[in-house]
Amino acid sequence: MLAGFVRVVIQFFDQGYLGPPFVFDIGDTFMDWFNTAYWAHKGDAYSVWRTIYLPLSFVVTRFMGDPRCYNAAPYDARECDWFGIVFILAMYAGSVIISIFAFYRRDRSTALFRSLAIAIGGPLLFALERGQLIMLTYIAMVALYGNLVRGRTGYALTAAFMANTKVYMVLPLFSLAIKRDWRLFELCAVGSLGLYLVTLAITNEGTPVELISNLQNWFSVRLGTIWDEVLYTTTYKPLLQLDVQQYPVREYIEQRYVDAAVVFISQYSIWSRGIALLCIGLAWLYPKAITTSRVIFFILMQSFVSQNPGGYGIALIVFLVFLEKSRNKAILTAIICAYLISVPGDWTLANLISVERQSWLSGRLVMSDYVVPFGALIRPGIIAIMLWALAFDSLRNFHRAARAGPPTWGLAKRRHAAAHPQGPGTRELVA
Repeated sequence: MLAGFVRVVIQFFDQGYLGPPFVFDIGDTFMDWFNTAYWAHKGDAYSVWRTIYLPLSFVVTRFMGDPRCYNAAPYDARECDWFGIVFILAMYAGSVIISIFAFYRRDRSTALFRSLAIAIGGPLLFALERGQLIMLTYIAMVALYGNLVRGRTGYALTAAFMANTKVYMVLPLFSLAIKRDWRLFELCAVGSLGLYLVTLAITNEGTPVELISNLQNWFSVRLGTIWDEVLYTTTYKPLLQLDVQQYPVREYIEQRYVDAAVVFISQYSIWSRGIALLCIGLAWLYPKAITTSRVIFFILMQSFVSQNPGGYGIALIVFLVFLEKSRNKAILTAIICAYLISVPGDWTLANLISVERQSWLSGRLVMSDYVVPFGALIRPGIIAIMLWALAFDSLRNFHRAARAGPPTWGLAKRRHAAAHPQGPGTRELVA
């Protein structure tokens, strides 16, 4: 990972821009933040921009920026609003620092390596380059599941913040229901709804109807940006779109190979999502057989293997895997995979075309290459291996739990189950 990071730095100073898997538009650095901030000040983010961000994103970007900079275009705001850039850097620093605390408390012997992997890993660097608010999501998730939050009130407030940063981060809250911690689940649900209503009142837009409509539009629009989807993805499914639009792959690859790839990708997605859902279902029956962090891993992965959340979303699942201890070969395999998908930078298989563009980071005109990167072909496979490795280990735990006692079909906890607390809502089975 250190070698990959050094290579990224050397390439940047040599060619003047960040190569793949960073986005091709080398003039778009930090624009996930500044586009959001622009619409936060302008309004009509849901009716005109058709965003799927929750209102909290616009509240944060509105108050963490200089409003005088948003009278023109978003790119102009980036040149003016230095407070926004400082806040982006602060999000990255906060993500690294809180990871260090969480890993140090979890396992001091591996804390240095895993913290470094997060700090210089491709997913978090990608989030930094984009200026992505997912860094706030990451901070909240680490605070929750790294056991850094004390007390039910603090837990509920942090969970509410996390759930309002990204739509799919509502799903991890249901791990509390699986663990039968109903009171805490209720507090988190009420807190999440309350924060949503408050931010909705502040922005005066972002109603459930608007969000649903924009989500439908988002899925259809993403089909038109296949190349960006393929570059840094958690799933092979975007590759299927190369066969039906934009790129005539059958003119260059034999039909039998393309057909075989289509069958493999379709089946891989179904089976991978199936094993994740199976583990979630078994966790309901045996809630103390696996940890809360692993339940959340399966909850996120059942979505990520079928729909790409963006390369920065990989940081969330890497953190959850890094909470594991390598007690056996299956867990060790998953941890190795987490390191592999965190290696920054990529290796080029083929150059497609070179385009002259202005690099914002270097401030000069450069020739940027559109390439086919090696990581785009192997990264989803590594993520699948990581999923199946932890699934196999979990199935062994469920088997042991089934032999030890009957499943928990009802809504109440089994009071006779031996457990020890590891933070609110994260009670685990004593070996």
